[in-house]
Amino acid sequence: MTERLARSSRPPAAWRGWIRRVVCAPLLLFSAVATSACTEELEGGAGCPLLCPTEQAPFRDTVIDAVSFDTTLGPFPVLGVSAAALLATRGDSLETNVIVRFDQLPDTYAPNGGAVTEAITTVDSTYLRFFVDSLSTRSTGAFTIEVFDVDTTESDSVAAVVQSLFRADRKVGQLQFAAATRVDSLRIPIAKQLLQSRIAARGRVRLGVRIAPGANAQLRLGALVAGQPVPRLTFDPASDTTYRPLDIIPSTVLAGAERDDVLRLSYTVYTLAARGRLPRPAGALRVGGFPGDRAYLRVNLPPLIADSSTIVRAELLLTQIPSGSVDRGDTVGVQPLVGIARAGITDPYFSTALAVDGRLAGVDSLALVPRDSGQRVFNVVNLVRGWRSLQSDVPRFIALRIGNEGSQGASILFHDRSAAPALRPRLRITYLPRTEITLP
Repeated sequence: MTERLARSSRPPAAWRGWIRRVVCAPLLLFSAVATSACTEELEGGAGCPLLCPTEQAPFRDTVIDAVSFDTTLGPFPVLGVSAAALLATRGDSLETNVIVRFDQLPDTYAPNGGAVTEAITTVDSTYLRFFVDSLSTRSTGAFTIEVFDVDTTESDSVAAVVQSLFRADRKVGQLQFAAATRVDSLRIPIAKQLLQSRIAARGRVRLGVRIAPGANAQLRLGALVAGQPVPRLTFDPASDTTYRPLDIIPSTVLAGAERDDVLRLSYTVYTLAARGRLPRPAGALRVGGFPGDRAYLRVNLPPLIADSSTIVRAELLLTQIPSGSVDRGDTVGVQPLVGIARAGITDPYFSTALAVDGRLAGVDSLALVPRDSGQRVFNVVNLVRGWRSLQSDVPRFIALRIGNEGSQGASILFHDRSAAPALRPRLRITYLPRTEITLP
């Protein structure tokens, strides 16, 4: 979706050059001739700003309550389009499972890459494979990863239905880990009878992965790379170990979604929240957690600053509140987002979903610790300057998201605009008022 910016009111480049030659050159010449007379006979001031320059108008620094509306929005990112999937069991605060669908199974293979194909009648050495972000692994002891058959004829787009299938009679694989284990990939053995029977029946395999209850552990599993699912279900198509293993790529078949790639991805590899975050405190904006939240702040600058000044500094001032989320002692990134919504799009969630990384506009992120408190300052001068070129009916807003959104459970809290004046969201602006050119 492409942003449509208001057309600039400035004349074309060729016209601007012509104007400079025709107007500015005589003015400079006149200025040179008149300087001595003006110096001797006239007092410098507002009536003669170009011919008799005086001390430049001072920069003005102000802190204003420019946030007219703020709220917490979620969940983010959209289901199934995150690059990573969160697999976690974190006591009473967070529990997530990962679902992977293999709706299209092969029924033939070419032995050792030959030209002749044969029917698959035997399955051996079946594994579910994931890449793992080893730096994100958390554990306080030994833990076990379990895999379940979560295929059903019921509506498995309903989280409660899928969650009910994580039971002992549907368990098809597991992998144990010692305390403090860090790996960059998982290779979980799966009961070969499951895959063999589904291939014979021309069916499908849908697997649910969890960390066994009672542990305290977390892994970030690779889900998508360049829009393509990266987990694999691998197997030998014969009992003879000389045959090359086959990889099955995750896929899903959804009625009515043949041309909707985003919808298909949403139900191919995704994270299922069995137990989510703690309730958000009253009077607080939340960024992060699982499912992920974003903070949305709509800004209205006074016309004197927005239209009639040169802005040299703009900072968003927020006051952080200590958070009791998981990983509360870790450092996480909080990233401002730049809105690209077009005129007429006023829904905050939709506008925030369309927002892009603020680094594209030179807006840097902050590294924050959830349990900390105090004032936090985001440099948003490039963003605020860019608002001048937008159409008047395009909302000016700042949104905040957390790093690794949708694949980690930490959250950052800020006071919202209902707080005391010194704690609520504000903007600190340094600007230079524009001076009108007048002749004496």
